[in-house]
Amino acid sequence: MTTPDNFISFPERLSRGLLLFCLAAVGIGQSFIFTSLPPIGREIGLADVRISTLITAGAATFVVAAFFWGGIINRIGRVRSVIIGMSCYAVTIGMTGFVLQGALERDLSAEQTYYLVFVLRVVFALGIAGILPSVQTFLIAHTDIKHRSATIAKIGASFSIGMILGPACASLLSGLGLTAPFYIIAFLAGCAAVLVMFFVKDKKHVRQFEKPPATNWFKEPVMPFLGMSTLVILSITGVQQIMAFLIQDRFHLDVSETTKQVGYAMMTMSCFSILVQMILVPRFQLGVITLVVAGTSIGVSAQLAFMFLDSYAGVLFAMALFGTGVGFLFPGIVTAQTLLVKDDQQSRLASMNASMQGLGAALGPVVLASFYQIGQLVPFLALMSGLLLILAIFSYCKSKLGYTF
Repeated sequence: MTTPDNFISFPERLSRGLLLFCLAAVGIGQSFIFTSLPPIGREIGLADVRISTLITAGAATFVVAAFFWGGIINRIGRVRSVIIGMSCYAVTIGMTGFVLQGALERDLSAEQTYYLVFVLRVVFALGIAGILPSVQTFLIAHTDIKHRSATIAKIGASFSIGMILGPACASLLSGLGLTAPFYIIAFLAGCAAVLVMFFVKDKKHVRQFEKPPATNWFKEPVMPFLGMSTLVILSITGVQQIMAFLIQDRFHLDVSETTKQVGYAMMTMSCFSILVQMILVPRFQLGVITLVVAGTSIGVSAQLAFMFLDSYAGVLFAMALFGTGVGFLFPGIVTAQTLLVKDDQQSRLASMNASMQGLGAALGPVVLASFYQIGQLVPFLALMSGLLLILAIFSYCKSKLGYTF
């Protein structure tokens, strides 16, 4: 059994820090593209729809690829999987910058650029899909059950930090050139791969050379919790999608002012989510029941705030509540999943969870934007219903199925 954080050796701390840094780097790689690719795409003559398909292609590939990474991790090892994923990340992002630079210099046509970047985005997603399940499985194997929720919380917070830093890095680095963010972020990922190769050791992993029987996830006890995980991510991306619509419609702002106010709102949500996951959950070692109940209760309060507080300060308060709720709920649900399967199933569970989260991230903007077209308050009623459903399913699983957390 591992020891609490205060007594972890320096090599173990270094390993954990490097792996969490890899997750932050993945978040940067996932999010900076939203800032960098659209203006470059327009500059080289790509239609907005085609630019969007480049981003969508990566997201769709991630959903499918993550599902298969569990078995690969068991065979080649968790550390090797991270190294492969980060190396693929570095090469594909760097090559994407090279291709886009060629297009900006008119060495490549818009059509050639589109297909080359499309392929690179697919390969990028194939690689990074294995990083999250590899890191999660490694950290769970090196953490005792008492501290598992704190570990899961740090995983979520690290990725969230990267998602925040991505657009900021793109904006700052673009001053060096439109494609500069691609090269510098690729270098960052490459350095992370090298550091993991030399400093992260996994003595607890037992490689599986024979393919185990296929897992029927519909019969596994974690299936309800995989569904909950999908709903949580769907709610996050959905709120991010409709927030610009809500703020512009509710306060009658122009495009420039809307963009600024939405940025403040997003930052508020992210900061509170990270605060909870990085500080509160690890500090108080909160259990699964507390995390899920607190997360759903605060999340419902956030939806009520969205509906009944009409001022901009009210929107910020609602976003703070929502970020806090997600900060509790996400580690609670994922920790519950890990407690319901055996150690040799953890990598498959983590890959399946990553795939389901990817699905939720893809569906969220579409689903909540569709609800918003019906009425301004409909998305928040739907989210409230979803959160109450999560609490009801959790309560049923705990009381009727005998789950212990």
